[in-house]
Amino acid sequence: MKITIIYDNKIVKDIKGLKAGWGFSCFIQTKEKNILFDTGWDGDILISNMELLGINPKDIDLVVISHSHWDHCGGLARLLNLNPNLKTYIPQSFSKHQKEEIKKRSDTYEISKPSEICPGVYTTGEIEGSLPAGKIKTSIKEQSLILSTAKGLVVITGCAHSGINKILNLANKLGKIYGLMGGFHDFKEYSLLKNINLIVPTHCTANKKKIMSLFPKNCREGGVGFQVDFQD
Repeated sequence: MKITIIYDNKIVKDIKGLKAGWGFSCFIQTKEKNILFDTGWDGDILISNMELLGINPKDIDLVVISHSHWDHCGGLARLLNLNPNLKTYIPQSFSKHQKEEIKKRSDTYEISKPSEICPGVYTTGEIEGSLPAGKIKTSIKEQSLILSTAKGLVVITGCAHSGINKILNLANKLGKIYGLMGGFHDFKEYSLLKNINLIVPTHCTANKKKIMSLFPKNCREGGVGFQVDFQD
């Protein structure tokens, strides 16, 4: 299994033409399926970075969207124009109009509960979190992915608005967690990371510097071009 970050706020691989953008997306290659998790905001940047990293949009089998925010699903329309055969997995809490538009262009599955979407790849299902909106907090539901690799479970988050603690608690039911990658939002419960071997905080991680200073041996700098290969 191989994971490549193709959309993020920063670039970590020295390839001419790669672009950073506000949002997140990563490409996951398994023995059975090629999966795109989130699509960033700008579809042109998404596709351009894919090409420079040797990824053909037509080779993607399914796309999983973590939540409805623009910086995680904005590139979806561009991708579906290039690959109309995609299967799309979206949270059930997406708005009626979002669902209608996506269903016009792809074979779409609404996710609410934890499930295996293909061999060795699991969704946490929708986990509820909250966002500050002035003095009032608004609710948001988000799904993350749990990957079964040769080294253990790897959890991939979008923004983790639902809370890293909730996500890890659910993943722990499937086995030992080896890695955690993606957005950590405003996560501060640092002790939860002490037994995780690979920590890759990316876009939407408010305390990235703190996390990397506390776990220098286990943290790696995430960004466009970051790649990790879990040999079977």
